Amino acid sequence: MPSSLALYHLFGPILSETTRQGSTPADWPKRPPGPLVWLHAPRREDREIVGDMVARLSDIEPDAWFLVTGREARSSAMEEQSFTTSLPPDTRAGAAQFIAHWKPDVAVWMTDSLRPAVIAEAADSGVPIFLVDTGSALRVLARGLWGYPGLLRTTLRRFSGILSGDEATRKALIAHGADRFMVETTGVLERAIEPPPCNEAERDTLARLLAARPVWLAAEVGLDELPVVLEAHGLAARRTHRLLLIVTPGNLDQAGRFAELMASRNLTFRRRSSGAEPDPETQVYLADTEGEAGLWYRLAIATLPGGTLREGAKAGPSPFGPASLGSVVVHGPHLGAHREAYERLQRAEASVRVESGPELAGAIDSLLAPDRAAEKAHAAWQVCSAGAEVMERVLSIIGDTLKKRRAST
Repeated sequence: MPSSLALYHLFGPILSETTRQGSTPADWPKRPPGPLVWLHAPRREDREIVGDMVARLSDIEPDAWFLVTGREARSSAMEEQSFTTSLPPDTRAGAAQFIAHWKPDVAVWMTDSLRPAVIAEAADSGVPIFLVDTGSALRVLARGLWGYPGLLRTTLRRFSGILSGDEATRKALIAHGADRFMVETTGVLERAIEPPPCNEAERDTLARLLAARPVWLAAEVGLDELPVVLEAHGLAARRTHRLLLIVTPGNLDQAGRFAELMASRNLTFRRRSSGAEPDPETQVYLADTEGEAGLWYRLAIATLPGGTLREGAKAGPSPFGPASLGSVVVHGPHLGAHREAYERLQRAEASVRVESGPELAGAIDSLLAPDRAAEKAHAAWQVCSAGAEVMERVLSIIGDTLKKRRAST
């Protein structure tokens, strides 16, 4: 019975676009002398990570060259002794030509998709190849390699090592066939998350004004989400009478309508744009000014990013903003453009998901307990800070592999 890879080679050119399209030897420049590090980064958002990695490795390994592959159709030279090109067609012949031409000394494959032929050829040619989770590993596993039983397992077993973004991903990798001794849980490889800045003097002033009042934030919410937010605040405030809600509109042009809805509900509110500050009687503070997200994240125990309570709503801010500053993320079921970030926080038990106003009220109430909020905030901080540590681990792996390759020649 043919192996899963043999079946892929047989039927791939008929069924798979990746086996029909890609670069050819005519597209590739001559391989430069010296060690070559191959970095596969198919997602556009991972290219900044690659840029950081190349810059760091150029200092550590000044003689090294770098081959960066992705979805670009054209080959080109880059700075820092680098080349960029697309992968060849994922066939036995295409993969063999690619590996024979470039002869990489070490490869880092960033998750987004798997190319069984290229990965197999690299491993069979003695190229140490490492799979690194950039946040999409679970989706890659769920998508699998349709139509080829056992091929996902075979492909995962070709890697010299796998860096998993979290424990749930590690378990999924092993369940899909990865060698458990080759999987290391490190966190997701990503650029360092920079917390949004704020005016520290303004922060100190507001912190004194609010004294010990508990504060939560609805950040960049849509007008259609506001009734749910206000309902939740009313319910939570019954148990915590000094609770303050800060609301930043997703569309500042609608701030007047936000104010009208608050007034219709007989809420005592102040508007930031008018220069008013919250006093002891203020129930809701309408922060209808630009560029102050970092200030509100620093003041709020919990943050509800907008765009998550209503299907099809405009995406609000990334949850990593508040999470990086110790404000616990509470979100609705609609994750939109920031799905990966929310799912990572969920897997780390670093956020709270709610479905309705009463559930949102309950979540805010529970997070007013200092130990509960601290537990979630710490878990979120670990998610947000993992990227720099993973970068160091990847650089270490590349450096150690190049040293071993030199010693063996």
